[in-house]
Amino acid sequence: MSKKSYEERWGPHSHCVICGNAIPEGEKYCSEICKTKYEENLKNARRQQKISYFFIAAMGVLLVVMFLLSFLLGQ
Repeated sequence: MSKKSYEERWGPHSHCVICGNAIPEGEKYCSEICKTKYEENLKNARRQQKISYFFIAAMGVLLVVMFLLSFLLGQ
């Protein structure tokens, strides 16, 4: 199918970021349900990112403490 006939058939549109349904061009969601799901996913992703940062920081602190202990006890 050529691009021209595709555009004539379907017209300008985009797709919902959650379910993929066709929606008017420039919109992100097809319904309030999809908008709510997107916002929940975004909130969960931010929470997971905070947990990951905390874990990395804790591992860094543990590494420094272990290094200092081995240095102090090794003498």
